[in-house]
Amino acid sequence: MHLRILTPEELKRVYETDLTEAFPPAELKPLWAMERMREMGIYDPLVLVDDGGEMAGYILLWKHSGGRFVLIDYLCVPAGKRNGGVGGRLLKAAIAYYPPDTVFIGETEAPTGDPERDEMILRRLGFYARNGAKTLGYDTALFGVHFKTICWADPMPEEAEVLRRHQEIYLERFGQAKYDKYIQIPLLPGEKCYEVTDWTE
Repeated sequence: MHLRILTPEELKRVYETDLTEAFPPAELKPLWAMERMREMGIYDPLVLVDDGGEMAGYILLWKHSGGRFVLIDYLCVPAGKRNGGVGGRLLKAAIAYYPPDTVFIGETEAPTGDPERDEMILRRLGFYARNGAKTLGYDTALFGVHFKTICWADPMPEEAEVLRRHQEIYLERFGQAKYDKYIQIPLLPGEKCYEVTDWTE
């Protein structure tokens, strides 16, 4: 298996099928935003291709301007290929794809208190933990959706630095006014998320 960059046409097709199936609307940014970020050189939509040439899974990464910190925007294994270890291989391949000192930041939906909804959320958290993710001490809320913050790095930087770079990734994209309106990094203990809002620029 190997990683490569999705073509614009492939990204559009993947977005309209697998990503739309895998992520609720509140968590899925519009395709045009991904395309614009790619044109800016800060977005890597990667696909894991198996030995038969089939697309096995996708990992879309949003890069800090400094290059060392990378935000895992989406990780997706198509429905027919799940539960076979593809997700773990995808993460491992992505970590190997970048320089050894790269710090990977992830955002995964926080438990809601609804047992039915939380079953998948907890499974996802467990998957990341089994694959080496460290859960950080601060949560995040983006456009009103509450996330746990996770990280992969060797060595692991100070959490204060991860937080700062995490903030900068969004500040660089949105500017201060929109950041203050839609982004909560960190989401403080007891703080309410803002109202759920579509991605906006």
